[in-house]
Amino acid sequence: MPVLIEGVSVLLRKGPIHERYQGGYAQFLFDLNGYVSFTACNQLLCVQYKNHEEARALLQLLASKGMRVALINEEDPRKTDAVLVDQVFGASFPVHWIDLIPLVRPRVIKGKKKGVKNQVSEESILIAATYDEIDEKEEQRIRNWDKGEIAYPLDWAYENSKSLDLEFLRMAENRSFRDH
Repeated sequence: MPVLIEGVSVLLRKGPIHERYQGGYAQFLFDLNGYVSFTACNQLLCVQYKNHEEARALLQLLASKGMRVALINEEDPRKTDAVLVDQVFGASFPVHWIDLIPLVRPRVIKGKKKGVKNQVSEESILIAATYDEIDEKEEQRIRNWDKGEIAYPLDWAYENSKSLDLEFLRMAENRSFRDH
């Protein structure tokens, strides 16, 4: 099941948390200390932050606890266990275990007053899926992933999401497509 990427997130493979993190998965959850919002599925765990500094602090913690993080304690980005992902700019390093998929889906906004018609608008989100999950899904259906097929935070609603946050909208509009 793919996970939702919002704002600035740290995306981890769950297997290495069990295998390499000092204290295992339970210690990892304890170290998060309920401070952040995270979403988990079978193979991935996505920890969402408000800014890049907080996300980088988690990457430093992960490296100190035995996880492999690119440019901190792992030189080969293909062997990393965790990667920083920005909703607008994508992964900080290309890794072989995820694919980031932007989804644009129709969204119906119900009229609040009698006689007011429902409006149709678009919902634009970014999800991360493993290549195994993409292989299971037929290629033409990837763009039509159902809401029930994506892992969201418990209290998530598109109306309150970072996808509609002015800061992220401005970054997306002013994004440079040059290959720096």
